[in-house]
Amino acid sequence: MQGQPLMNAPTPARAFTTDERRIVHFTGFAHAATHFVELVYPTLAISIAADTGLSLADVLAWSFTGYLLFGVGSLPAGVAADRFGSRRVILAGLCGAGVSALVASFVAPGWPLALCLAGLGASASCYHPAGTGLLSRAVRARGRALGINGIYGNVGIAMAPLTTATLAGLFGWRSTLGLTGGVLLAATLLLSRLRLDEPARADVVDTPSPTPDAPEDPEPDSRHGIAPFVVICITAALGGFAYRANTLAQPALFAEQINFVSYGVAASFAMLIGVAGQYLGGVIADARDLRAGYLVFHLLSLPALIGVSLLSGAPLLVTSSLYVLFALGMQPIENSLFASVTPERWRSTAYGLKFVLTFGLGSSAVFMVRAVAESSGWASVYTVLIGVVVTLIGFIGLLFWLTRRAPLHNLRPPGS
Repeated sequence: MQGQPLMNAPTPARAFTTDERRIVHFTGFAHAATHFVELVYPTLAISIAADTGLSLADVLAWSFTGYLLFGVGSLPAGVAADRFGSRRVILAGLCGAGVSALVASFVAPGWPLALCLAGLGASASCYHPAGTGLLSRAVRARGRALGINGIYGNVGIAMAPLTTATLAGLFGWRSTLGLTGGVLLAATLLLSRLRLDEPARADVVDTPSPTPDAPEDPEPDSRHGIAPFVVICITAALGGFAYRANTLAQPALFAEQINFVSYGVAASFAMLIGVAGQYLGGVIADARDLRAGYLVFHLLSLPALIGVSLLSGAPLLVTSSLYVLFALGMQPIENSLFASVTPERWRSTAYGLKFVLTFGLGSSAVFMVRAVAESSGWASVYTVLIGVVVTLIGFIGLLFWLTRRAPLHNLRPPGS
């Protein structure tokens, strides 16, 4: 395809079909539920620490295995989705998360609770490779679909701190876990009755059918090679580490440094700003070179991250919100990058590997947060994250060099 107008803007995305719309909202609800249960524990940990008399850092450490499995479980979940269908894997994950949360409401703090959190993490790991893989195969306007999916996820993220803190204050942490499990099980039952025409893996939608004058594009892996995929895996792992560290440290930092609203309200507000970022990221993913959007979002997150490490009160809330805007807003672009360098036939498996790195290696942030918070304070966690993001940006520069002969787009540029 050299010599052709690769730098032209991609073709405009058409409106979603009825089947596409149903898939977008099914996966979106599951995404919101997954992130809600993922973030229930960091907020509940404050109540559990007060109830048990243990340090908050020690109580948060019980979540390590769950967060590790949240990532590691993504690879077998992706393989299962490619083999048995994404819908089944998503529903199984929601059901397992509901059961785990329900059981957790009855067990003692310590290793029994940690075991339930492990089950919760393993179950929640099912969504991302299955849901993201399904969207990338079934919806032609991939960036828009991933952006809407990200908005759903951000709503789940934003609701978790406020809802959890409110319920824990009214009913206690055990009842909060029980209610969460019950709602998840009821939602699983309702979603299982929704008719969903999931495309077979052979029904590729991300490459238009060739015409006599336009030969079919080679599969992404043969066009770009394995090196860009490896680099994107590394950037995803670094981004996942920063994401996990922020979700763990943010409620505690807000509880310590913000006194004009509750930490639950502050954390929910900051995470809710990510909705705008996800929408913007989805639009940019379909309209621009994916590499450029990826770089700009991460570059813009750096000043905000520096502010989080230095400020308190209202300025802290503003800079935290801006960091979330860019750090979560880049996700539709990152997921589109994975789709652009992987063949459709093992798309969910590739996403499974991505989320192993994002959430699995990201779970090691639990230990970093604990060590840094105990030695230097919660704000110092963000000083570490500045270095993580600077390193990530360096790898995006390497991605530009590796793919310098062919820009990466979601939709086929006209004339290509």
